[in-house]
Amino acid sequence: MAARRYGADMILAPSNKLIAHLDMNSYFASVEQQANPALRGKALGVCAYLHESGCIIAASIEAKKQGMKVGMTVREARLQVPGAVFVENDAAKYRAVTSKVFSLLRELTDKVEHYSIDEAFLDLTGWYRDAAEASWALTRVRARIKNEIGDWLRCSIGIAPTRFLAKTASDFKKPNGLTIIDRENLDSILVQLQLEDICGIAKKTRRRLERLGIMTLIQMKNHPIGNLMHEFGMNGYFWWCKLNAIEFEDVVMAETAMPKSIGHSYCVPKQTNREGKVLPVLMRLTERAGSRMRKLGLRASLIYVSVGFANGPEKRGSFWQPQVGSGLHIRFPEPVDDSFSLLGAASQLFQDIWTNEQVNFLSVTFSDLSSPTNQIRFNDAAISYCNTQERRIRASRAADAIRDRYGSAVIVYGDMMRLNKEAPDRIGFRKVEGLEMQ
Repeated sequence: MAARRYGADMILAPSNKLIAHLDMNSYFASVEQQANPALRGKALGVCAYLHESGCIIAASIEAKKQGMKVGMTVREARLQVPGAVFVENDAAKYRAVTSKVFSLLRELTDKVEHYSIDEAFLDLTGWYRDAAEASWALTRVRARIKNEIGDWLRCSIGIAPTRFLAKTASDFKKPNGLTIIDRENLDSILVQLQLEDICGIAKKTRRRLERLGIMTLIQMKNHPIGNLMHEFGMNGYFWWCKLNAIEFEDVVMAETAMPKSIGHSYCVPKQTNREGKVLPVLMRLTERAGSRMRKLGLRASLIYVSVGFANGPEKRGSFWQPQVGSGLHIRFPEPVDDSFSLLGAASQLFQDIWTNEQVNFLSVTFSDLSSPTNQIRFNDAAISYCNTQERRIRASRAADAIRDRYGSAVIVYGDMMRLNKEAPDRIGFRKVEGLEMQ
């Protein structure tokens, strides 16, 4: 997030911005119910993997009412909600719907932050006169989502002078709510919330606040900022600003927000070890992350591979509990983005770490990201290197284009041909890189 400088020039004036936050309700589950009418009205859990130890990553509104929660295993969710239906997540389906939703949002303003796969912040300052007019525009967008994208899709909307209060407003009434927070009703909203509703405040911090005589958010809002900063440093300043409608973060458009790293990870099941597919899985993760990086126009100077090992007979479901984790990295002589360099480095790191143990976790991460400079050092070795790299880059991008059109399985490298459903495409709630925008 883009934050202002802090120090003697701290800005303590209340914000006059018009910020909106739109949050799709029970998103993955609602998309599944939209795609399959037979699932509508039923308690539905969307899973990372369809087995008893698989994690619930989304629950339908009906399932939430019966106690199903994100983070439960399928086994726990089945016990909590007998008769619930479970489906494995379909990342491509969610991306396609998100692309359509965000296209509608970009008709309202030129400042839309793709905060996650199912959330967006909009800076409506200057586009609408006040919160009432903005709420009318966003209500129309919600109607268009229902009429043009899917009648089972619902969203909650919050409008406020700051990002924090806009997010607080959208969370205030779910599903399908619309809440406006301004300086007139701010206290009446805060009195209904708990200290832990502010990001960064958990039980330990709450106890420290209570020792200062702060039991509620209203008391924190009215507490001397200097005392909060003395006790909690800059966090105290941030909390005080949030509660007093003072903005210190800007809405960041997706095209201006460069990620610090790009990567993928996978919990490796026992079957993958038995079939000798651990390295091919790592190659698939590497190629998928590399494709995302190329679409963002970035190159990596460093690659890090992490491997988790099983602890023998003790296991949980079809996965082993992690006992030992090991990781290594390589720094490239020049930033790279081609598949050949990335796959070669990832494979070498894995071979340096692995000594035939059972593996239960793999991850690959690219960092020190930068945009190409296209600078060439004028000597024969440098020119030869650049020519080789250029051919590799063209081949990698051609493969990306073919996969985008015909599917990810039409072009694979080496041992990846042995893979079937291992390491399927997944999507994170805070990951929007690679999202196809219409």
